[in-house]
Amino acid sequence: MIILFTKNNLASANIAKKLIEKHGFAKSKTKAPGDETGSPAETTLEQAAMETWERDGVMLIDTGAPTVLDVPTDFDTDCLIVLSTHKSKTAGKMLTAHVPGNWGSAEMGGEPKTLNIAHGLMLKRLIRALDKANREHKLGWPISLESDHHGPTCEVPILFVEIGNNEEQWADDLAALVVAEAVADAIFGKDTGLEPETVFGVGGGHYQRAFTKLLIESDITVGHMAPKYAIDSMDEGMFAQAVLKNVGEVRRVLILKDETNGAQKEKIKAFAKEMGFETELI
Repeated sequence: MIILFTKNNLASANIAKKLIEKHGFAKSKTKAPGDETGSPAETTLEQAAMETWERDGVMLIDTGAPTVLDVPTDFDTDCLIVLSTHKSKTAGKMLTAHVPGNWGSAEMGGEPKTLNIAHGLMLKRLIRALDKANREHKLGWPISLESDHHGPTCEVPILFVEIGNNEEQWADDLAALVVAEAVADAIFGKDTGLEPETVFGVGGGHYQRAFTKLLIESDITVGHMAPKYAIDSMDEGMFAQAVLKNVGEVRRVLILKDETNGAQKEKIKAFAKEMGFETELI
């Protein structure tokens, strides 16, 4: 497990600071683990520019990237967690988590029509831990999963956890404390014994309220989430990525019955039947 941040992103740096101050991450002389298949010279130069901290084998790395969308991802690890700002046209305080990836074009980095490997178990731990820390510290901000969006595209499982929507919120000390506690709890806490069923979630908007509730309250988790606006252009290849590019095996597709239309339901059911996956309306 590796946690990535950049000092050039306000929320990213603030969350990392809390992990160092409150959750036992100590300065490490160990170089960031590179991808053995990459260029040794290039890897060495990149690693030399990175500052690292460590706790129980988990590395916290300041990549020094100009933005969170530019963090390097060529690490040999079971999962990357990127600490990030969140910004949207929808105003308001918010804590979010999601798998990066693109259902269509790639205006915000990554490869077009390419999903990453989803780590549904870690996503569930993270959302549950965010919900818990948010309540215990009385921050009171809405928490939501987001549908897959933006880059980077990489070869290992990757998640983003974010504070948003503006500079005041990115600098909020309590919000950074809550997210840092949630990240530490997700990695080191009691929920590490969970073994939830992983499903592919379909329907809803960009902010996945229904699936957020499902992760918090049930023994199910989601890997990828396709919003309603991505279904009409979805082809068999994108559906295959969503059900196959997961850490946990996916056997079912859950469709939000009130947040998809009839044609969309039938399209997803047809894809699922062709590939041998069950579907369920919820």
